[in-house]
Amino acid sequence: MQQLDVPAGLVEAIANTLAETPAGLSEFELIQRLDQEHGNLFPKPDLGDPLVLFQHHFILMHVLYRLQDQWWQSNRCLLDIGPLRIAIRPIGDGASQQLSSTASLRDYYLNGNNLTRETSATVQDLLDGFWKRLLSEEQRPQALAELGLDPRADQKAIRTRYRQLANEHHPDKGGDPETFRRIREAYEQLSKKAGN
Repeated sequence: MQQLDVPAGLVEAIANTLAETPAGLSEFELIQRLDQEHGNLFPKPDLGDPLVLFQHHFILMHVLYRLQDQWWQSNRCLLDIGPLRIAIRPIGDGASQQLSSTASLRDYYLNGNNLTRETSATVQDLLDGFWKRLLSEEQRPQALAELGLDPRADQKAIRTRYRQLANEHHPDKGGDPETFRRIREAYEQLSKKAGN
C-alpha cells in the first residue's frame, strides 16, 4: 500500500491532539482543533466543495490508521477509530478484535492511491447514496404503519400484506383511489430499501 506524503509534523500534531483529549474527539472536533492549533499543517477545507472535503477526510483517516498501526505494533496503546469518536485506550482484552473489525476501511484509507481515484462525480455519488439510504431509513416506519405492519416485518410479510391491501383497495374493485395510492407508495418505498 502506498503511504501518502503528509506535511512534516502532521502525524505528531494529530497524535498530540488525541493524547490531550482522553475522552476522545469526533472527526469534526479533531479537524477544528487541528485547524486552530496547527492551521499551517491541516487547515480546515472549503466545506462547500465535496471533493476537497473528501480529500481532507481521507488524509486525516490515512494518518489515523497509520498511527493505529504504529501504536498497536509497538504495544503502546489502541486507537479506536469510530464514526462518532476517535479515542486512545489502553491495550487490553478484546483489542485485537477491534483492528480486524475495521480491516476493509483501514485498507482503503491506508492505500494512498485511493485518494486520487475519487473524482467529484464519484464523491457526489457516495453522498447521494448516503442521503438516499438515510431518507429511506427515516421513511420506513411511516411506510410500515401505512401497511399496518410491525417494525420487524420482513420482505415476505411486506409483500403479502401489500397484496392483501392492494386487492382490497384497488379502484377497479370499488376501492378508494387515494388509499390505494398511499398503499402502493408505501410498498414501493419499502421495496426500494430492500433493493427489489
